[in-house]
Amino acid sequence: MDKAQRVAAVSGSVAVSGTGEVPGDADFYLMAVSDNAIAEVASRFSGRKGTWVHTAGAVGMDPLAANFEHYGVLYPLQTLSQQRQVSLVDTPFLVEGSSRDVFMKIHALASSITENVVEMDSVNRLNVHLAAVFANNFSNHMVTIATRIMEENGAGFPMLEPLIRETFSKMIETGPAGAQTGPAVRGDDETILKHLELLKGNPDWQKLYTFMSRDILQSCKSINDPKRGDDQL
Repeated sequence: MDKAQRVAAVSGSVAVSGTGEVPGDADFYLMAVSDNAIAEVASRFSGRKGTWVHTAGAVGMDPLAANFEHYGVLYPLQTLSQQRQVSLVDTPFLVEGSSRDVFMKIHALASSITENVVEMDSVNRLNVHLAAVFANNFSNHMVTIATRIMEENGAGFPMLEPLIRETFSKMIETGPAGAQTGPAVRGDDETILKHLELLKGNPDWQKLYTFMSRDILQSCKSINDPKRGDDQL
């Protein structure tokens, strides 16, 4: 309830503590809940009027179709946290509706938040969500591992910050394929073996390093860019 009250204070809305307190005369109902809770929450309001929208990237419209006449999806392709304020002006919002009329209403709602509204069905949205997991969740986990390695050796995350900023800036400027550097790109087996030796105390990280290096090498071979061997790090 405390979280609901904080959100209400920011958004100028009213916090409630139970489904029975949710007004029944709203034009839109936005279900910003975990993916595995969407079907259950929708069933609690089954048959209600209004347009019901969930915000998940990996969930289709079936849970809503089973309970409402008008429904759709409004999925922001962005990482969101309570601790940070994020500008959504250029964030892609992927929109889907149960009918053209419903889609246009959801599109108009999304357009009041962002300048980047994209119509996308559930199948394609799931693929975009998969890509987002690689780009965001997996990259963040890699930095988490890097931070632990640093801390175990008397350093820390701040030392990595300039590298991380440049990595992502270059990726955005040149494209991720053109930004790839490192021992795997250069085929530097000697360095790779040294790293694997350092990771022998953590077999999972060792396997991850081996697989990532092999996949990077294969990807670069398929692109076949001879200049990349000169890149450093």
